[in-house]
Amino acid sequence: MPVAKSHARAPRWRRRPEVRPQQILEAAFRVFGTRGLHQATLDDVARAAGITKGTIYLYFPSKADLFTAMLKARVNGIMPPVEVSTGGPGAVTTRDRLCTLGRRLYRFFCSPAYLAMYRTLISEAPQFPRATAHFYREGILQANQRLAEVIQRGIAAGEFRKVDPIIAARAFVGMFQIFAVSQGLLGGQRLYPIPEAKIVRIVTEIFLGGLLASRAGTSRRGPARGLR
Repeated sequence: MPVAKSHARAPRWRRRPEVRPQQILEAAFRVFGTRGLHQATLDDVARAAGITKGTIYLYFPSKADLFTAMLKARVNGIMPPVEVSTGGPGAVTTRDRLCTLGRRLYRFFCSPAYLAMYRTLISEAPQFPRATAHFYREGILQANQRLAEVIQRGIAAGEFRKVDPIIAARAFVGMFQIFAVSQGLLGGQRLYPIPEAKIVRIVTEIFLGGLLASRAGTSRRGPARGLR
């Protein structure tokens, strides 16, 4: 008589629980970016992720929760870690960190999926005030605070002059966002194309020109590592 197997085949979400939320968020970014929050359904997201809609509910109670979590993950994913610099020769400065972040921000804002998400946020925010407010509080504001901590470290180290770090953080991100939107959504890239590297370099230099503690020191040092 054959011996029965001691265990049944586990469902996919149980076999790989650590990757399932990320898989859902990636699918949501593609679906919401293509169809928008109002038109997209959880069935669409489930098909894109290769799972059932019920699996989504295991991690996200509603479409609005999934939308908010997806945007929060995207925004926080490109913000720099607030690590403590060890100093010493060759240490990465806060200025260098911002240069690298500027490049990452601009590429993210220029992505077709983000531009589609931007249209969705602008057009549908009045219909989903609680979802957008939650996203601002849990996503944008937290990301701004993380970047503000990096800027505050630069102030404490004497690299930057004393400014409100939250306002500086929002200004830095906003410069790249509005440039990407004007180039990607308003026809700028077609009417007045500008290479990405040039945009990132000049926008970052303009921002740092107002933030660095000594402009004289800026001219002597030359471009930061991320702008070479």
